Amino acid sequence: MPEIQWQEPFCGNSGNACIQIGHTADGTPILRETARPHELLVITRDGLRNFIEAAKRGDLDHLTV
Repeated sequence: MPEIQWQEPFCGNSGNACIQIGHTADGTPILRETARPHELLVITRDGLRNFIEAAKRGDLDHLTV
């Protein structure tokens, strides 16, 4: 896996559910949960954009507890 540049993690209110986004040198987005740093989700830019737009529209609200 190429070198990944990570952003600061985004954490929930409890502070223990943190998601981190990074990217490779060619701009490929990668996600991970900080509790499992070796498990990576490699996605496309379009996939990430679609996911973020769906979350903003509230399409994923049924997934929250």
